[in-house]
Amino acid sequence: MASTEMLVPHLRATLAMDWSLPALQPLLQAAGAVPFRETNAQEAYLAEHDAPAHGHDAERSARYLAALRRARELADAREPLTWPRLCEIQALVLGAPAAFRTGDAFAHGGAHRYLWSADLEEMFRRKVEADARDSCDAVARAVRLYLDVAYFHPFPDGNARAARLALEWVLRSARRPTPPLAPLVVMPKEPGDASCYERCVRVVAQGIARLATPGEGSR
Repeated sequence: MASTEMLVPHLRATLAMDWSLPALQPLLQAAGAVPFRETNAQEAYLAEHDAPAHGHDAERSARYLAALRRARELADAREPLTWPRLCEIQALVLGAPAAFRTGDAFAHGGAHRYLWSADLEEMFRRKVEADARDSCDAVARAVRLYLDVAYFHPFPDGNARAARLALEWVLRSARRPTPPLAPLVVMPKEPGDASCYERCVRVVAQGIARLATPGEGSR
């Protein structure tokens, strides 16, 4: 089966986008007004979606929770978001040292391919660290990093988990509560579709804004 290269379309789209997202400013401001609180959205997603999809593997779930605790510690300490820190978190996810992949990656049964090149790790590192200093809204920064981890596919394994943890780190560092994750994770996403990327930001911002309503929890 022929595969379609997806990293280049993603890179073109994310670099061309105006991540200040003027059309979403009222929603982003509403989300920004919601006080920080622990929602346990990550734990809920793990229990309701990730663990059932992987045979309720207790060791896998325990590793993820250890990585989540460390990501939250770093976010609470306002540690800079860097590639070595992402590797530190991913090592906890995998239970083994984590490093950048050394060849092309595939997803969707091989239909999607994410190319590899000798300078890709350095490109990813520079982008992550530059984007972390961007002045756009924290929700936009969190979604952008989530998509970068998903489509750069930096690790040989566990990139979906890494993307969720990266989202948590950016939101928490900005003292934004983490909304329910399933609406973002399961929504159809096409690498390189800027309108889809904007919808991702909208979904996360809406989820945070709803947390201002009494009774709205992590689900």
